Order: sequence, then structure tokens, then C-alpha cells
Amino acid sequence: MPRNPNLPLSVGELAALRLAASGYTSKQIAHRLDTTEQGIHLRLTAAANKLGARSRTHAVVIALRRRIIRFDELEPPDQQRTAV
Repeated sequence: MPRNPNLPLSVGELAALRLAASGYTSKQIAHRLDTTEQGIHLRLTAAANKLGARSRTHAVVIALRRRIIRFDELEPPDQQRTAV
């Protein structure tokens, strides 16, 4: 997928990115968003491409720096509730 930093993130991409920034694994994110791990990888890859990022971590950093996501929106993973 070509990089296009001018496209807005979809609701699903933003939700996956917020949970990734919170420290959730792809498996935990998939469980939280009621989708598959493959679907999460697609959402995070699309978000990274739209942000011009080289990786999932880089996408999180860019989103935080651009204030697309904010620290006060992040939630640490609850080990008992999200363990899958």
C-alpha cells in the first residue's frame, strides 16, 4: 500500500492505533474490537501508511506527536480482562 500522509484515519484504524499505543498486543486488540488479528494488522498497516510511518511503533509516535491520539485517551491493558 503506498504511503499517503494526507488521508484521514478510519474509525477502525484509530481505535486499533489507540489500543496499540496503550500497550495491547494485536491479539488483545482483536479481542477488544471483536475482529481478527489479521484485521488488526491490516488496520495498523493502513494507519502506518497514511501517517508515513515505517512501523507500528513509529505510527504510534507520529499519531501522538500530531495529537491524533492523546496520552489521556490511552488505557493500560487490564491483564485479567483482556488476556486471551
